[in-house]
Amino acid sequence: MPLVSAIVPLYNKAPYVRRALDSIARQTFQDFEVIVVDDGSTDGGDAIAADYPDRRFKLIRQPNRGPAAARNRGIAAAQGELIASLDADDEWMP
Repeated sequence: MPLVSAIVPLYNKAPYVRRALDSIARQTFQDFEVIVVDDGSTDGGDAIAADYPDRRFKLIRQPNRGPAAARNRGIAAAQGELIASLDADDEWMP
């Protein structure tokens, strides 16, 4: 079980989502899972997240219900003791 579950709500952020996911993968702390919740994207961002080459990154798809619903869906699926959140067009510094 990971210590941290990072929740990434995703809605039409294809140009940015890879940068966001890469910023999580580059952290020095590595005991985490990432749950990307695609909230009905139509721009292919979900495919970018689905193809991310790290088994700790998971994708959940749902119809568009807004960012709060996407975060809540990710939290419900989280296995970690701690929850972190990152928007799909943001990034974490190392």
